[in-house]
Parts: sequence; structure tokens; C-alpha cells
Amino acid sequence: MKKETILTAVVFFVVGFLAGYITDAQMNWSGRQKAVMPATPAMPSEMPGGGAPGAAQDAGMPPGLPEGHPPIDTALVIKQLQEEAEQNPKDSDIPLKLANFLYDQRQYQQAIEWYQKSLAINPKNVNARTDMGTAYFYLGQTGQALEEYSQSLAIDPDHKPTLLNVIVVNLEGTHDTAAAQRAWDRLHNLDPSNPALQSLKQKLDAARGSGGGALPRQ
Repeated sequence: MKKETILTAVVFFVVGFLAGYITDAQMNWSGRQKAVMPATPAMPSEMPGGGAPGAAQDAGMPPGLPEGHPPIDTALVIKQLQEEAEQNPKDSDIPLKLANFLYDQRQYQQAIEWYQKSLAINPKNVNARTDMGTAYFYLGQTGQALEEYSQSLAIDPDHKPTLLNVIVVNLEGTHDTAAAQRAWDRLHNLDPSNPALQSLKQKLDAARGSGGGALPRQ
């Protein structure tokens, strides 16, 4: 889920070719693992995947596309993937691509519906379930997010993106520092060089220093 293709900006005059190009492009960039980004106040202010909201995303451009890339026709991409899903009801990848696309457009509720459809076909897809949990978190449904992460870890206890999200959601959502610390310890054992660990440790220490409850307000 961590692949991303650098696309070249080309002007297409044939509508059918443009539609196919857009669909192929979104399939590449919307497949990244979704990660909750820690922030203050409690709800994250940055988009999952490391990119802060900006003009390109607000205009329907996916994170990471080069300047000058033709704008994405969101409605067209959604329509095409919906049709593909109807034509291939046993293929879990198509609804997953649509879920990822909707997620990157910050249409989290609709993304969840398509994650659910993908998981109905392939319930053991840990990446899809974790991404759905992150979408729930962005809708303010922290408990449901943690439930999805728990199911992911039941399948793959060493899934590092899930453990990272568990830390952040317990810090930012439930303010459960003990649960966050357990997940931090697990991730540290698995991946001690993870660049997020140091900042998360500082947040853990700050949360405990404020009485073990909510993160301190700034």
C-alpha cells in the first residue's frame, strides 16, 4: 500500500483517453496506507499520509501529484469505479480503490461504505480495515476506530501502521495513556528506528505530566 507513481503532466484532448488516464492515476496514488497524524487540538489538522490540507487537495488534486497535473474529475472516477465494482462483484480490490479515492477526497463516510464492501469480500485485509478505522477517527468515532484496529491486530499483531494509529488515537481521542504506551512499546520493539516514535514519546510524557489524562492544551 506504500507505492506511489510520479505522473507526468500531459494535456489530453480525447475524452475517453483522459478518463482512462485519470482512473489509472488515482489507482496508484490512492493506495497508500492511511495514518492518523498527531496534532493539537485533539482532532488532527494534517491529512493522513503526511500532507497538510492545501489548495491542490481542495481543488481535487491528490496529495503528491506534481504541479501542472491535469485536475482529477472526481465524479468521473467515482462513477467508473462504481461501475467496475458492479461488473466484478467478487473483486475486493475495486471497492478498495474507490474507498481509498474517497478517503483522499476527505469523503470519509462514503469511504467507509466502500471499505466495508471490500472487507465483505476479503475480511482479512488488514490494510483496508486499518484505513477504515482511520476514516472513523476522522469522523470523530474514536471507539469504532479502535475496534477496527483491534480486529486488524488480531489478524496481524505486528502490523506497524495499525500500532502507530493505536498510539495516536489513544492519545488524541480517548486520552488513554496506558493503552498508548503499550502500543508504543510494541512498535518500538518492532521498529525502533521509526521516525514517529520520538515525538509520540514526548506526547506520552506530556500527557502523563498533566495528570495522566488529556493532552495539555496549547
